[in-house]
Amino acid sequence: MSVLENHKTFIEHLEELRLVIIRIIITVAILLPVTFFFADDTIQLLIKYTCPPGFSLRYFSPMEPLFVQIKISLLGAFIIGLPYIAYIGWKFLVPALYPEERRRIKQFALSSWFLFIAGVTFCFYFIIPAMMRFSLSMQSDELRPAIGLSKYIGIVGMLLIGFGVIFQLPIAVFFLVISGIVKLSTLRKQRAVVLIIILTLSALLTPPDIFSQIMMAVPTYLLFEFSLIFSSIAMRNQQKNETYESENIQMAENSDATNIPPAAHYDDDLLEPDNSSANYNRYHSRIPVKRKLRSRSKHGRIPRK
Repeated sequence: MSVLENHKTFIEHLEELRLVIIRIIITVAILLPVTFFFADDTIQLLIKYTCPPGFSLRYFSPMEPLFVQIKISLLGAFIIGLPYIAYIGWKFLVPALYPEERRRIKQFALSSWFLFIAGVTFCFYFIIPAMMRFSLSMQSDELRPAIGLSKYIGIVGMLLIGFGVIFQLPIAVFFLVISGIVKLSTLRKQRAVVLIIILTLSALLTPPDIFSQIMMAVPTYLLFEFSLIFSSIAMRNQQKNETYESENIQMAENSDATNIPPAAHYDDDLLEPDNSSANYNRYHSRIPVKRKLRSRSKHGRIPRK
């Protein structure tokens, strides 16, 4: 099949994208009843591990608990079906990628998933409990907390997704450095600019309070510094491998150029002509040399034995 036959029009690509979106919606719809069954247990789990003992939430409208459970169910169905959703997206993007780009994405896919889970876990066990303790520490006899269920789930969801996304920073920095798009020295010099970008992303991915932004910005900047260290080690190893390969190629070229077999040492007394052509040529090729040596010895240039 020719390249022109493989080429698809813009409408055909849109049709494939529509099918991908439909498959994603069907996947979430199939998983939704299962996650909805565990939605109430999920809320109880969040309150148990992220809030102080004896804490309880409030709801301020009759249908608020149902809407919150639907939100949790949708998010849970998407997270559970994410491997299959990623596979569908991968099959859609593969024809537009070069082999090197495919190899890079395969290398980073598993690491990206683990970093996302690490970000969600870190937020669940450290950030959200710290935020709730800080919030409840401001109550007094005249000021009592009345935190709504919908607001709490919204804040927790934003923080979990935000930390999962922000923990992708090491992969982003590593990819930019290894691919040569950005130099490692440039990132080191632009630490102030990177800090401003991190603060801006923290403000967008967290609720509008300074505590949540700081709690996201600090570990994110530490991740950036870790990314620089990891990228520096990777670049050093890559340079060593390239140097090693270039040295091997140069040694191979030099050995091919200088690998001339030495002249064989023949004993004149043992070398006698016979009927074989190889031995005949070897014998007669030595005769002019003998005559030349004898003629030089007569003039005293080579002492006689």
